[in-house]
Amino acid sequence: MSNVLRKIGICGATTSSPMLAIILLAFICNASAGDDANQLTLSSKDCMLTEPVYGHQFDFKGLQSDLAHVVKSTSNDIFEFNVCSNLTHTCNNESNVAACFKKQGKEYVLGRQHELRYHNGKMYLNYTSGAKCENGTTNYQLIVRLSCDYTIDANPLHVTPYADDSCSFYVEYETPLACLPIPDALQSNSCSVSSSNNGDSFDLMPLSETNYRTTNRQGSFFIINLCKPVLYGESAMCPVGSSICLYDPKETDLKKRFINFGNVQSQPIIKDDQLLLRHESSTPCAGNSSANYTSIVYFYCDKDVRNPHPEFIGPDEDGCTYRFSFVTPLACKTDKPCSAITSDNELLDLSPLSGHGPHKLTKDGKNYTVAVCASAGDPCLPKGGACYFQNGQSYELGNFNSHLRFNQSDSPYLLYEEGANCGSTGRRWSTKIEFVCANNATKDNGGVKTTTDVVQIIEDSNCQLLIQYQTPHACRQQIRCKAKVYVDSPGASGSNSEELVDLTPLINPNENYEARVELKSKAAQELMPKNTKFFLNVCRPLVPKYQLGCAGGSGACMANMSSAGAPEEEHSLGFPWTELTGINRTTAELLYLKGDPCPTDKSMNLSTRIHFSCNMRVGRGQPVLTSIDDCNYHFDWGTSVICPPHECSFSEDTCEIVQDEAGMRFNFKNASFATDGKIEIEHKKQKLLLNVCGTHRKAMTDYSQDLVNLFFTHDLPGCGKEGKMNVQMRLICSNINEKSTTITEDTQCSLLYVQRTPSICQFLGLSVPQNEGSSSTSTSTPAPTTSSTTTSITPTAIMGIILSVTFFVACLGMFAFSPARRHRVRRLFRRSSSAVRYSRVQSNEEANLLLEPNGEFTESDDDMLL
Repeated sequence: MSNVLRKIGICGATTSSPMLAIILLAFICNASAGDDANQLTLSSKDCMLTEPVYGHQFDFKGLQSDLAHVVKSTSNDIFEFNVCSNLTHTCNNESNVAACFKKQGKEYVLGRQHELRYHNGKMYLNYTSGAKCENGTTNYQLIVRLSCDYTIDANPLHVTPYADDSCSFYVEYETPLACLPIPDALQSNSCSVSSSNNGDSFDLMPLSETNYRTTNRQGSFFIINLCKPVLYGESAMCPVGSSICLYDPKETDLKKRFINFGNVQSQPIIKDDQLLLRHESSTPCAGNSSANYTSIVYFYCDKDVRNPHPEFIGPDEDGCTYRFSFVTPLACKTDKPCSAITSDNELLDLSPLSGHGPHKLTKDGKNYTVAVCASAGDPCLPKGGACYFQNGQSYELGNFNSHLRFNQSDSPYLLYEEGANCGSTGRRWSTKIEFVCANNATKDNGGVKTTTDVVQIIEDSNCQLLIQYQTPHACRQQIRCKAKVYVDSPGASGSNSEELVDLTPLINPNENYEARVELKSKAAQELMPKNTKFFLNVCRPLVPKYQLGCAGGSGACMANMSSAGAPEEEHSLGFPWTELTGINRTTAELLYLKGDPCPTDKSMNLSTRIHFSCNMRVGRGQPVLTSIDDCNYHFDWGTSVICPPHECSFSEDTCEIVQDEAGMRFNFKNASFATDGKIEIEHKKQKLLLNVCGTHRKAMTDYSQDLVNLFFTHDLPGCGKEGKMNVQMRLICSNINEKSTTITEDTQCSLLYVQRTPSICQFLGLSVPQNEGSSSTSTSTPAPTTSSTTTSITPTAIMGIILSVTFFVACLGMFAFSPARRHRVRRLFRRSSSAVRYSRVQSNEEANLLLEPNGEFTESDDDMLL
């Protein structure tokens, strides 16, 4: 790699890494910028801080360790630090050290002291006075960001990727101590409901993993968390216990900047076959002081939607009730017992475990019998899923069920309830079975798997038996393809807030991407054979393809193409071991590491860096190989998937949505699904004509879901006092024409109209999908009013299929008459089957949470961020 170092000035200091420049800008420059009264900056040396808006005292003394907190990076470097105290052992033969860094057998002092700091809701520990950095430019430094997480995870520490010559390092520590307290009346560890009509169960707890933001289309934002309160953080300082709050970045009064629009609600309901959460607020409504704000979130099923998130439909006419839609696979019924759809749209099937029979466990003199999604049998009662036997008597620990749930971190578990009475507490025994991926394997990697599942008792206290069940059936397909980033909030406050960058729509389970080659260096162009091709996938191993013989589990592959067009001399360019790293709201990076040995330096391995950036004109986009830096291959990937939602203008005169930045227009009067801008739907067995054209239309592109949202109101007698219905229209790019409608009737009607159509694809910069496997609609709990129309296969398409088959048979006959061609076919079929083997993929890196939203990751000769 190049030895050239590029210095970048940061608040008077310099650094040699662009990525570190961005990180330091986020933590140092931003924390000390300006004298704006709205910029809240505090510090403390006693591990305690008083929250400046609500007066809550954050106390992190509970994080103090008797030894040290230890976390490894992907390069196996070790970070050791303590909180509210120093390490109890030496570092590089030096005592009274707060943080230590161990790399390649050497120890470096990262900090001799640390300070707790607060800035606009962001809290972090700054470890300073470290040893002199090896690059000679500055001292070593460690920053530990304290992030709110209401659950205690097994691995709460995550290292931000860094360059080999880094002097500053960043670790995220997820802890409930960084959260505002949950009022006792709102405490709950479940968020599920079962339908009384058909027994279908819906679990919404995975939606509490992150905060969501959606615009009110008037310059403010709703910050939403579901089933738990909003996770406290930078510019997410919502009132205690609130699950939905309105954030006005222009408001100078801190107590009015975040308004509670709904307390946390963990009891979903099914009303008129519609799944919803109703959030009651303690904040008086501005339009009616005798009522408080209420927010209702309606959940709609789509098994194939990517990057699910809520949308604001609109308020009721009195301005006191606010309605939101949330299209998610979690609202879909699961036909198969003991299985469920994850928040990443993956079907997790644990039904094979129900056939393994009951497990016999022993602890503290008790003999336990436990089964998965089935009766545990003798000595338990017929409905018992778990029990223990002691002194000749059986004690029930919960009735079995096949309702697979997920916790906040999207980990699966079963909960058996209604066991025997638990002493004099008035409570009853329950059993919680947590499923853990065995050996960190994944479904499709072919890694080493245990031949026997491991079932262990973790706890038997507080009226609950806790069991961990390690099994390959709990393993997932790919690494996490989401990253939290900070974005600039518009308005006078100038503060930042947290959003989620989600590239899961780019994950392709059926095909790999082929990259274009546009090398900028003439030397690299001369060294690269013209018949070389590159194949990639995103956040997962390559899809096994005949003849593509890269090492199983590779995320990227380089191959020379034979004269017959077959891949040869394949080289793995790395494995998807680290999660997506967010740089800002419109750029992110993905690293594939430890590929085949590098031809120019056998001590190194080939690796891949994919730089994603927003381009609204290219749709999904395509990876482009732009540079080769020794053993690292750099791909640039412009894609609309990473672009944030964009508000378009609506022309009342022509009935068009106009996207000025992309130069696109969509006319409803010419749309195939409308007649002169009007759409006919059914409502209460009558025809209702919906006029898309008119005033006060708001259109928003959502590139991550391949759709355009259109919001407006429609006159409908009987809907509220003024007879108006809130309408959300979802225009989804698809190769079919299909519509569905769902009307909810409460104090005011709301209509969700979904139109799948090829005609909107060009407006979004997309080509019409070849098949509907990635964008089909699945039925949720039955909606009160639903209609659908679907186009059929045309005679032209049938004729095309016939001609294609005829051509294939003719080509096969040509091969049959040529001995050389027959030999070539035989040789292809004798190729190694290694293309369908996968190596183990570990997912132990968390996305970069500390990056400056407006920082640009410039091209340089710096080392890879490993």
